[in-house]
Amino acid sequence: MNPLYEPFPDYVVVNDKRVRIVTDFREYIKLIDLLKDDEVNTIEKAELIMSWFLDEPAGEFSECLQALSDFVTNYRGRETRSNREEENDQESEEQHNTPVISYNQDAPYIIAGFLECYGIDLIEVPYMHWWKFQMLIDGMNEDCELKKRMGYRSIDLSKIKDKEERERIRKIQKQIAIVDRVVTSEEIGDAFGNMMF
Repeated sequence: MNPLYEPFPDYVVVNDKRVRIVTDFREYIKLIDLLKDDEVNTIEKAELIMSWFLDEPAGEFSECLQALSDFVTNYRGRETRSNREEENDQESEEQHNTPVISYNQDAPYIIAGFLECYGIDLIEVPYMHWWKFQMLIDGMNEDCELKKRMGYRSIDLSKIKDKEERERIRKIQKQIAIVDRVVTSEEIGDAFGNMMF
C-alpha cells in the first residue's frame, strides 16, 4: 500500500472477505491497554475485541483475531506475520522487540510532538487513522522530545565503547525508562494467538 495515492484501509480481510473495522488511533491505544489488562479475563477480552469489527466477520474467531492483529502491527504494509517469523537477523529482531514508546507514559510527549511537528491537537482532532498516527510518529523530527526519548531507549549500551558516554546514556535511559507494561508487536500477536479457541 502506498499512502501517497491509496486510501488507508477501513477493513481487514477474513476468509477472502472484507470486514470493516474501527480505525481511529484512540481505539487502538484502548485495544493495547485492554490486551495488557490482567484484570480482564481471556473470554471477556475476546468479546470486547469483537467490537472493533463493524461488520460480522465470516470465519473462525482465530482468523478474525489474526487479521486485526496484523492491522494493528503492520501499518507499513511491509512485512506479514509469516515474514516476521522467517526473519533470521537476531540483532534486528532484538531491536524490534525493545519497547521505545508507551502510549500511557509518553502521552504528554505524543500530544506535544504532534502540536510541535504538525500543528495537530490530538485532543481536539475528531478522527485520525491508526496507520496515519503511526506514520506521523515515525516522521517526527529528531529534535522533538518524544523522538529523543524513543532514540535514547533504543540505544544498545553494549555497543558504546566510550565509558563516560555509556554511563551518560545509561543515566538518561534510567530516567526515561518505561515503567508501565508495554505491549510489543510480537506480544500483540501472541495475545491474539492465546485467545484463539
